[in-house]
Amino acid sequence: MHTNNKKIADLITRHLKGELSDTDRQVLEKWLIKDNNRQLFEKIVNKENLLNQSLLFDKFASDIAWQSVGRKINAQRSIGRWISYAAAVLVPLVLFFSVYKISDDARNRNDYAKVYEIKPGENKAVLTLHDGSTVEVASADTLINILKSGTNINIDSLGADYSVEQDKLSSQLRYNTMITSRGREFNLTLEDGTKVWMNAESQLRYPERFIGNTREVYVEGEVYFEVAKDKNRPFFVNFNEKRIRVLGTEFNVRCYNDEQADVVTLVEGSIALDAMQESVILTPDQQAIIAQNADQIDVNDVDANIYAAWKDGKFVYNNAQLETIMKDLSRWYQLNIFYQNEIMKDKRFSLYTNRYDSIEEMLEILEATNKVKFEIFEDNIVIKSIN
Repeated sequence: MHTNNKKIADLITRHLKGELSDTDRQVLEKWLIKDNNRQLFEKIVNKENLLNQSLLFDKFASDIAWQSVGRKINAQRSIGRWISYAAAVLVPLVLFFSVYKISDDARNRNDYAKVYEIKPGENKAVLTLHDGSTVEVASADTLINILKSGTNINIDSLGADYSVEQDKLSSQLRYNTMITSRGREFNLTLEDGTKVWMNAESQLRYPERFIGNTREVYVEGEVYFEVAKDKNRPFFVNFNEKRIRVLGTEFNVRCYNDEQADVVTLVEGSIALDAMQESVILTPDQQAIIAQNADQIDVNDVDANIYAAWKDGKFVYNNAQLETIMKDLSRWYQLNIFYQNEIMKDKRFSLYTNRYDSIEEMLEILEATNKVKFEIFEDNIVIKSIN
């Protein structure tokens, strides 16, 4: 094998670690301007590619890898072939030396945190009004938006308060849509007094003013409702071709499109859930699970407060799957999650912590179980098994 190739790999390794000398940088620059080397370099140092390849770390033997590269390069003389083989084998090997288990000790983790800080979410959302205009809102702010339609909207920490000029009252429902992206949450009060809490990556479509004998909203993601009582106007929540009917109660709806089931958890009162031509009545501390492609609704007894804890600023899990926990953390901290193997997703953990704690503190709590190891690379987390 050509020693020059190994030398270049070493330079790339030190580049990733930020340890290049001026002389080394000149050598690397000369290599980059030749042939298609820059294309190869950019592929090697691509963050997402590195993390995907890092899951092959522990199966990699460096000496064998270099011998394999050497045989392939000697067998193929074209530059194009060299790029494809090097990209396939050099990437995980470079990462093996460069990332060098960023979170294996507290010193490395703390040093890295100074460079890239992972922050918890905040109270913000984007409101799309019925006329198509949009505005970003924050619960800490007070915003008054006067529409041509005559509607005044006052949004502050107490929610959204609507007032309409009497001569411009509409006889038709005018729907607004509130959207929270990753790393965002929001709460608002609807026109009838119903309180709504929205978790990250969620959507609520609701009318400025409820008209007629029913109150109807549409949700995606995770939303908690404290419905104002009104016996003459039942409240309906629609999600993924399912419907909840309620007169006055508190419940949590979790219906993310990238999850395998929709989950409704009742805290207080009583609700009727209609799905797949089936209907069930839930009582407090009951949870309905509707799995994808399932033909029935499964009802279980649970501690409903655990599933509603997020709205009160807590992460609470009791023997929950790691995949569920990490999905919540990824939405709140805006992270990308990579698993060393699929088995890790099913490992179970219990956790009680504040949503505004640092991600490092939460991961340390999980690592204390000696069942899992985390490696942080900017806004990415690689999850590894210990045993």
